[in-house]
Amino acid sequence: MKSLYQVSAALILCTFSLPSTGSGLNSGSSFTTGPSANKFSLYSATRNPAMISAVLDEDKRLRMNYAPGFALSVELGEVDNFADDLDELIDIIDDSSSTDESPSELLDRFNRVLLEMGESGYVRTSVAARLPVLPLYFRKNDIGDFSIDLSINADVALRVLDDELTFDDQSTSFVTNTSIYLKSGIEKKLSVGYSRPVWGEYDQLVAGVRVNAINLELSKQVTMLQDLDGREVGDVIEDEYDRNLVSTTALGMDFGLVWLEENYAVGLSLENANSPTFDYGPVGINCESRPEDSAERNSCEVTRFFVAQGRLRDRETHTKNALLRADGTYFLTERWTIDGSLDLAAYDDAVGFENQWLHLATAYESRRFWTPSWRLGYRENLAGEQLASMSAGLTLFGGLTLDIEYGLASITVEDTSVPRRVGFAIGFEETF
Repeated sequence: MKSLYQVSAALILCTFSLPSTGSGLNSGSSFTTGPSANKFSLYSATRNPAMISAVLDEDKRLRMNYAPGFALSVELGEVDNFADDLDELIDIIDDSSSTDESPSELLDRFNRVLLEMGESGYVRTSVAARLPVLPLYFRKNDIGDFSIDLSINADVALRVLDDELTFDDQSTSFVTNTSIYLKSGIEKKLSVGYSRPVWGEYDQLVAGVRVNAINLELSKQVTMLQDLDGREVGDVIEDEYDRNLVSTTALGMDFGLVWLEENYAVGLSLENANSPTFDYGPVGINCESRPEDSAERNSCEVTRFFVAQGRLRDRETHTKNALLRADGTYFLTERWTIDGSLDLAAYDDAVGFENQWLHLATAYESRRFWTPSWRLGYRENLAGEQLASMSAGLTLFGGLTLDIEYGLASITVEDTSVPRRVGFAIGFEETF
């Protein structure tokens, strides 16, 4: 299990190698309640701009985040002992005498394992960070309600591109084109939002709009196992993830509506309505310009090999497709809510995973310094890997939020069952 933790830790460390300090992780209490129309969560308005008016209480003109916020999620593919088997294979390729098994036994075992790795093996880490003060909401009675926010999100994913393992009798060594495929996306987004009621006085229809300046750094690279020179997978991730990094800046537009009643709120939001696009750097291009027999040349040529098989693209553009989401909150009492949200279509994230999230939760807001607020949630990805997880959270001392996530599906690593998805969030947000 040590190797699995090392790979996950290396992916997490990659996301901190930023000039300053994606993903789509929900921050603060919204980590559990999801992007619902819950006015108690400071972050509900970061997904639906119409909620800017709802998160500001009637007698308040200002609401903010007190301290930095942080959220993390790690997801594993459905392959038992994935990282450990991969590290063992790297050692065998580097030195065929490092094992007592015969070549035929190793070929039988690892060709089965490689096929499984290529189909289902991956490690994916997502991180979201918030700066102090932001998001900031403020009200101008004669104009409307405004928000300013700066978010940092990152996704890093490791997959395996599998190829048959063979044994060369002359050199008594194992040979394969099997490679590590690493993709990363680091997003910094500055947002300015506006909302105001457009109909009604007590029961209200509120509309909102947000303009986002998005900088997205995208990277992908392929590294052959036989070029790892005895390094473990976690070390390769730390050394190689930022190679071929390309930065693109574009504008995105979000729109939202929310119907506010005394006992419930129902919202509809459209994220990235203009579908901004971002580029990856080309891979597998001009291999002849690299030094012959170098790791860089081998990486380029094996990339070209997998491109020819149709398993990856040499030139790629990521599009943030327009996403329509429905959300709502029902008040069982003045402080006890049932929350839900649903992405109405599937979409690909920056590292190529398909997403369509359903969130369901219940939460109690104490509004007292010494009495914790609590929340319980369930989330499920209706697309892609279709993983589900439970989450729980507390708000302590009137603002400190602590939330955890535990996946319902598991894999086995060294005879120990571990969840395929885990995560946590911590923040300190102003409540009302």
